[in-house]
Amino acid sequence: MKNAFFLLGILLALAGFGVTDGARAPCFAETPSACTVGVMTKSYDEKRAKALEKFQEVIGKYLEERAGIQFRFKALTHADLARALEKGSIDLVWGYGLVVSMELGRRFPLFPVVSPTLGETQRRMYKRLAVSTREAAASLADVTGFRGKRLTYLGDEEWSFELLVFKVWVAERFGIKDVGQVFTLKGRDPDEGFFIPASKRGAIYSLFIREADLAVAHEFEYLTQEKLTPHAIRERAEVLPLLNSSEEFLEAPVFARKGMDSRIIDRLTKALLAMPRDPEGKQILLSSKISGFVKVTDQDYQSVKALMVKKEELGIK
Repeated sequence: MKNAFFLLGILLALAGFGVTDGARAPCFAETPSACTVGVMTKSYDEKRAKALEKFQEVIGKYLEERAGIQFRFKALTHADLARALEKGSIDLVWGYGLVVSMELGRRFPLFPVVSPTLGETQRRMYKRLAVSTREAAASLADVTGFRGKRLTYLGDEEWSFELLVFKVWVAERFGIKDVGQVFTLKGRDPDEGFFIPASKRGAIYSLFIREADLAVAHEFEYLTQEKLTPHAIRERAEVLPLLNSSEEFLEAPVFARKGMDSRIIDRLTKALLAMPRDPEGKQILLSSKISGFVKVTDQDYQSVKALMVKKEELGIK
């Protein structure tokens, strides 16, 4: 998966981004009109620096006009983001998907503010799916058919929420604590930053080109892939009843640091929630593959946190 608010995560996920050194005091300590946004990335390079500069020009100008807030974006690796949070030099955080976001929320005094919606209906919650090739579907109906199958997912193994959901299901259903003992894991590296790449970048595409037998994927990736390649979905893929098919999850949130000026958070939240109704804001959202934002609280992420706790309790690798 792909790192402090979702719109930035998506746009920069599609292009990559970079960072400059040096910390600055948080906005509530300096001025009520300037904030630093920490965005998690896996590495630094010139391409990411240029992408970040372009993003600042687009979204920074928009939010400054609508909310009266100046934003400074800093792309940081996981370790550097943690250090910046410890120093108190970051006001808003995006943490590279659900797993890392919840881990950062556990370690640091942060609270979720808004979460993105996806799709034309501005849907806020999505399932996680197990999708196989047509040929492998029958054998995957039982644990005996798992052995030797190639399992694909997006992102790093430790940070893939889709893989976490699957690991917990396998451990609870069959007592298998290490899926690597039965599956050959084949993680796909998405465009730097986030998630939902469909077509050739997605986990499901691996099934079409026979690089994998089973994919664990975000439901929105499946729906997007279905629109892009309906014939391939019909003829080559099958959704399996391997997971809790009724459970849905929010996307990773924008985090604010506790103690931050509530007036700034209110203005930012108002501007983000209004984007779908504003022509310019709607255009920015369309370019970023999302449709809007909704307010969220810690309680909205209890199901995600419960899965992470289960992983630890069950001793899942």
